[in-house]
Amino acid sequence: MCATMRKASGELFIFDLGNVLVRNITVLPAIAGELGLPLDTLEEDYRLYENAMMAGLFPIEAYYRHLADRFGVTVSGDIFKRHFHPLVNGPVLSMVDSLRARRGRCVIGSNTFRSHWDFIYETGLADHFDAAYASHLIHAVKPCKAFFATVLALENADRRHAHHFDDSRDNVAGAASLGLDAFLYSGNDDELEAFLGSFS
Repeated sequence: MCATMRKASGELFIFDLGNVLVRNITVLPAIAGELGLPLDTLEEDYRLYENAMMAGLFPIEAYYRHLADRFGVTVSGDIFKRHFHPLVNGPVLSMVDSLRARRGRCVIGSNTFRSHWDFIYETGLADHFDAAYASHLIHAVKPCKAFFATVLALENADRRHAHHFDDSRDNVAGAASLGLDAFLYSGNDDELEAFLGSFS
């Protein structure tokens, strides 16, 4: 995350990571299989801690200890990272490269934690963006207004010239409630390309 204030610029484009820039992000089924737990049991437990982990308030290691204590399982290494095998969404990344070259500043804005965030640096995905902002580093989680307000402040950007792209209706609504132009990405690349084409 870039934590320095920038000089005010033109358009700001904020792209979600999971299911927008990358696909195949589901890890809980594989983790449940490794630990020998019913998937619905693990999912119910994970949801209790998800936002705290995404906000950087509850360390991943603490959650692993919790799993061991509650379910009597052996958690070895970083299982969230071990089972995370996302695939870069090439068409969207190409749109980002084109948009960045001709108009405005492009950044990543994601709800995530360290186990998954390192992927953008290890694969070079971050190199396609001007900056990257993760919920666990800015301690705010979408769809809360604080997430978008923090990114705008760090970018020194005007919300009237900021655009957010997300696959979550709640996150799109959260961005829109703060005055950002919000686009719900349904997986239809043609729709996204047509929308981005208006910024020429």
